Amino acid sequence: MVKFHKELVKAASHFYGQVKYDGTLNIVTQELQEVLEGIQNTARFRQLMHLEQVSVDEKMSILSEAVSSLSQSTQDYLRPYLHPDESSYLIEAVEAFLDIYSANRLEMISAIPLTEEQIERIAQAFQKKTKKEYDSYVNTVDPTVIGGVKLKTKEYLLDGTLLYKLEQFKKKICQTGLKG
Repeated sequence: MVKFHKELVKAASHFYGQVKYDGTLNIVTQELQEVLEGIQNTARFRQLMHLEQVSVDEKMSILSEAVSSLSQSTQDYLRPYLHPDESSYLIEAVEAFLDIYSANRLEMISAIPLTEEQIERIAQAFQKKTKKEYDSYVNTVDPTVIGGVKLKTKEYLLDGTLLYKLEQFKKKICQTGLKG
């Protein structure tokens, strides 16, 4: 786990609770993921932010403009980091929020899309087993799964796929010394 400043984690945690309560968790998370990708993966953006010829005010203006199309909640969360003294914490603030989101997310990997009823039933059973409640459920389709479901969280991996079960069966057969 990445280490964050206590105040950043506190702000991220407060914001996470707020957007969860408001019902905008998925939108805000998607926006923050896009912000992070834009900052980290755009060489031109990073280069611009490090150029000495570009004044600090211009850099802050560019950052402010970049987030202006985001939801009001996301803008409010990022606003403190759009000042020269705090801009170095922008990425860390976004990562802190996404880290909290990741810790509260249950991913269900299956060969075909699951229905809402299946997702809910699987989530309830997994939450009961782990004694932890997850805020969001994501169904990822992976054709290599063949059958069954793999459940993944930040702390757990429960592989209930057909391939995994066949591999375990093969190991047991090999351990008994039977040759096929």
